[in-house]
Amino acid sequence: MDSRKILSKIAYYYIAFTKSTLRVRSIDLVGRFKEQSVYALWHGEQILPLCLNSGRQIVAMCSMSKDGEIQAGVLKDFDFIAVRGSSSKRAERALIETIRYARKGHFVAFTVDGPRGPIHKVKSGLLLVSQKIGIRLIPISAIAKNSLTFKKAWDKFKVPLPFSKTVAVYGNPIVIGKDDNLEEKALTVEKELNKLSEFANKYYWSKDINEYLSHHPKPKIFIKCKNNINACIDKINELKQKYPLSVFTLYISDKENKNISLPQNVSVINKITSKLKEEVFDVCYGTSFIDNIRIKPNFKLTI
Repeated sequence: MDSRKILSKIAYYYIAFTKSTLRVRSIDLVGRFKEQSVYALWHGEQILPLCLNSGRQIVAMCSMSKDGEIQAGVLKDFDFIAVRGSSSKRAERALIETIRYARKGHFVAFTVDGPRGPIHKVKSGLLLVSQKIGIRLIPISAIAKNSLTFKKAWDKFKVPLPFSKTVAVYGNPIVIGKDDNLEEKALTVEKELNKLSEFANKYYWSKDINEYLSHHPKPKIFIKCKNNINACIDKINELKQKYPLSVFTLYISDKENKNISLPQNVSVINKITSKLKEEVFDVCYGTSFIDNIRIKPNFKLTI
C-alpha cells in the first residue's frame, strides 16, 4: 500500500471516529433529501458537510492532484462516488461524467470555490450540472465549535475535533433555469453560502439572542399565551418586523385561559390568522405542552 492510500485510510478512520462523537444540530430549511439536489459548499468546510451526508452514493468531484487522490479514497470509504477532475485538468470530462450520474438520479456535491480558489469565489462552470439536469442547488455550511484551522492554507481548511458541538445548516434551494446567466447565479450562490457560513462559524454560537435571531436563516419563535391573545398577536407582528425570516408558534393553553375556546372553535383561529396578516405560523391548543408542540424553537416567550 503506497503512502497516499495509507494517508487516505488514516484520514477516513479519524473522520469516522470524530463523526461518531459529534453533537450535531441540523438546520434544514427545505428537507435536503426530499428531492434530487446539487449540494454547494466551501472547500475549506468540506469535511463535515460530506461526512454528515455519507452512505448515499452522492457524486463528488476531486482534483487530479495527490491531495485529490487522498480525498477520493476517503470519499469512496464513505460511500461517495468520486469523479476525478478540476478546472485545470480533465475539467470537461469530469463534468460530463458527473452529469451522467446526475441523469441517473444521483445527488451531487461540489466545493464551488475549489480546487485552488480564490477562497469563497464560486466558479460558475460548476453550476452547469444543476442547469443541465434541472435540479435544485442547496448551499450547505457545517461547522464544529472546536476545529483545527490551517490558517496558511488558501482555503483556511477546517478539521473538526472529536466531541465537538456542531451545526449543519442547509439553506434555501436555488433554481438555475436554462436561460439563466451562470455568472449572475454564481454571485447568488456565493452570497447565500457566505451568509450560512458566517452564521455557522460565528452567530450560531453567540450568547446575544438578538444577534443570533438576526442572522439565523429561519428562526423558530415560540410564544406561550397566558392572558391576552391580542397582546400576543401584537408581539408577533413586532418580532416579525425585527426578524422577517421568522416562523412563529402561538401556544394557547385552555388550562390557563378559561375563556378561550378549544380547537373546535374555528372562529378563534380565523380571528388570529386575520390579525397576523397571513404570516406563516402555527396555533396550538390544549392542556399539555408535550402533546401539542412538536418543534424545537430557537426562542421562547411567555405573554
